[in-house]
Amino acid sequence: MRSILTRLDAGALALSALGLLGAPLGCDETLPFPLPSEHGDGSAPRRGGTLHLATYSDLRSGIDPASGTDQSLGPVHLVFAGLVDYDEHARVVTDLADHWDVADGGRTYRFVVRAGVTMHDGAELTAGDVKRSAERALHPSTPDPNASYFANIAGYEAYSAGKAEHLAGVVVEGRYVVAFHLAKPDSTFPYLLAMHTLRPTCASAGDRYSDAWQACGAGPFELPPGGLRRGTSLRLVRHQGYFRPGEPYLDAVEWTFNMKALAQRVRFERGELDLVRELTDADLTRFTRDPRWKPLGSVEADTTIYGESMNTRMAPFDNVEVRRAVAAAIDREHLRLVQPSRMSVLTQALPRTLWDDPSFAGQRYDYPAALEHMKKAGYPFDPATGTGGWADPIPYLLYDQGLDVYTAQLVQQDLAKIGLRLRLQLVSYSAFLTLQERAGASAMSQGNWMLDYPDPSSVFDPLFTTDAIAPEGSFNTSFYSNPRFDELAGRAHLEADATVRRALYREANAILCDEAPWAFTFGHHTFDVRQPYVRGFAPHPVWPLEVSGVWLDRAGEALEHALGGGLR
Repeated sequence: MRSILTRLDAGALALSALGLLGAPLGCDETLPFPLPSEHGDGSAPRRGGTLHLATYSDLRSGIDPASGTDQSLGPVHLVFAGLVDYDEHARVVTDLADHWDVADGGRTYRFVVRAGVTMHDGAELTAGDVKRSAERALHPSTPDPNASYFANIAGYEAYSAGKAEHLAGVVVEGRYVVAFHLAKPDSTFPYLLAMHTLRPTCASAGDRYSDAWQACGAGPFELPPGGLRRGTSLRLVRHQGYFRPGEPYLDAVEWTFNMKALAQRVRFERGELDLVRELTDADLTRFTRDPRWKPLGSVEADTTIYGESMNTRMAPFDNVEVRRAVAAAIDREHLRLVQPSRMSVLTQALPRTLWDDPSFAGQRYDYPAALEHMKKAGYPFDPATGTGGWADPIPYLLYDQGLDVYTAQLVQQDLAKIGLRLRLQLVSYSAFLTLQERAGASAMSQGNWMLDYPDPSSVFDPLFTTDAIAPEGSFNTSFYSNPRFDELAGRAHLEADATVRRALYREANAILCDEAPWAFTFGHHTFDVRQPYVRGFAPHPVWPLEVSGVWLDRAGEALEHALGGGLR
């Protein structure tokens, strides 16, 4: 399904190029000491203070769970709480719901809303708010790219087509009880519900989407009047009526937009920013090598997959042995060295955060095996003479941003060693998406994907199932179809037993690694560095910034408050 988070933003990846091109800058500078905290490690959390953040980008739209708002900054999940959420291990747990049960063989999910939950406008959250918010999000007039994820809710087809006034499958059974009736059993439904899309909104949101609405939900922070200044800043303040006692600890969270990476680093060292996520490679190397700062850094979860997408309906990649040769010929460690602090080797279809299975073989670099696969395909290559292989140059589609350009050249070199000669074809980003997703338009291109939710179906369903193939706008860019794979992916949706589901997905993963519609290459992650006085922070496996449990313990904070914040 189309989502602004299913493909890494081109602007975010431009930071990779900035890191490489700026490598000489500041390498010999000595980092200042981290700013001290006031109390020891065992001290209790304290309320107060503003967490200051910055980003090189901007918020592309308002803050609304139903609009596909840019989630990379983190404000949506801080403003809007859901019936369920993801915990620190990416498991689905209750949040606004006290509990839920499953009935009708997996076709009904019934949630009991916590009594006494206060929304930002002071009203109590009820089951009616849940239904209204769901209908608002899934109405055909709402620009929500995630809506199709909920097509299994009974009555969705009629409602999304404008043929029904209400969504029949969402039923209010009492003031605090709401049921979701599905057309067929689906074990992934709790994962979908934990996403932003159906999170309850205040009554002021109405039952139809409007981009002029002032964001209002039930999350730990709220958007005050004037809190969002487009192109400049965003300020969220504590929701005083938040249902979790004592949280959040912070008075506010504030982002400054359009701040370059170098400026962020300088302001962070001065204590004007409390945590940074956007450092150049040169600066990141300095922080990770400095023993004073290294313990204050943390790697965020790998939620992306990159690989070489091969159109299985176009020569030479209609030959599975050629695809296997490509998967074996790519030296993934060389690719990782393009940006070692932010890239990790990927040898299978699922990010390491989601699928950590050391016994799973996956794909691997094996040059002799790659030559053998080319021979089996009928295109033997002689490395000594450079003769043989596939006779014609193979167009390789890419768009002009740093990381793509660097890795494409390395892939080009690796594949030339087995007789596959790539011709790099540079196009605009919009042309890249159009051609990559059009049947018969691109033989090979770089594939990249970001998890929408932490379950294998978030990768397998849109990228590799037969149902995901379309003449235009096909997320299955390899146009790959395998009945056995489709069967496994479908059965996993119906299976309630987690152990059985994992076995099904393991077999499906093995099929992809063997038949290689993609040669999986690397994952990409963010690295955070914080000041010591930022307490209680840990990277979340799904959300970019989970700060409802963060508190500030800056030495001299009392003096700073007395001086009106002048120390910042």
